[in-house]
Amino acid sequence: MFGFSFRSAKKKTAHNQKTGESQTQHQQERDQFQKVLQSFKSSRIEERLKVLDIFLSVEGHLSLTGLEGIIRAQRPELLDREFLKETMEMFCQFGFAQKQVFEAQEAVYEHHHLGMHHDHFICTRCGRIQEFANQTLERLQHEIADQFQFHPLQHKMEIYGLCASCMAQRKPALSLQYAANGEQVRIVSIMGGREVQVRLNDMGLAVGSCLEIVSNHSSGPLIVASKGTRLAINASLAKKIMVAHACRHNDE
Repeated sequence: MFGFSFRSAKKKTAHNQKTGESQTQHQQERDQFQKVLQSFKSSRIEERLKVLDIFLSVEGHLSLTGLEGIIRAQRPELLDREFLKETMEMFCQFGFAQKQVFEAQEAVYEHHHLGMHHDHFICTRCGRIQEFANQTLERLQHEIADQFQFHPLQHKMEIYGLCASCMAQRKPALSLQYAANGEQVRIVSIMGGREVQVRLNDMGLAVGSCLEIVSNHSSGPLIVASKGTRLAINASLAKKIMVAHACRHNDE
């Protein structure tokens, strides 16, 4: 007697259906892009269509550097950075892609599917970009716009923080120098002798103090905020201050 998994078959059917819909959508977008290029008498149409095929086959966000890597492996004859950049900008100009510039990252491109909207979480540690859509949030934005008698045409939301993977890799306590911009932390211990304790006491800091990381860049001093005051802490002192993440949402 042979067993049959209905659930597995159902998942496989749903996957095949989704794949088929995606392929159909990609073919439609390809046909539309070709017509637009022809109407503008664009040059190198066939080559641009090959780039579009590759772009549409990639889910998620794709930088120009990332696209070059794929082109190098699959279509080396198209490897021309200026041509690829020009083509990607044409995708955006004609409404087939959207260009996103996230803080401290290379610009990325994503598919522009008509009638669909999403926002982004951006991890400041690893750079991961995660898309999300929330209809409750969308309705709330329109309600707020109505309160101000404002007619919104388009919008985007970017939330910067730490992804679950980066949070899971962190130790319970870490040196202040490794805290991320915008993070709220609590001092859990102080390494060093009495001199360090005195310096921190003079700044109004001690074990239990809550800090917000205002600016943490290698090119300048570490700036933190404590009780509404900005404080500059040099690298040698920051190494001796052990902190733990203190999620502000737990205090609300």
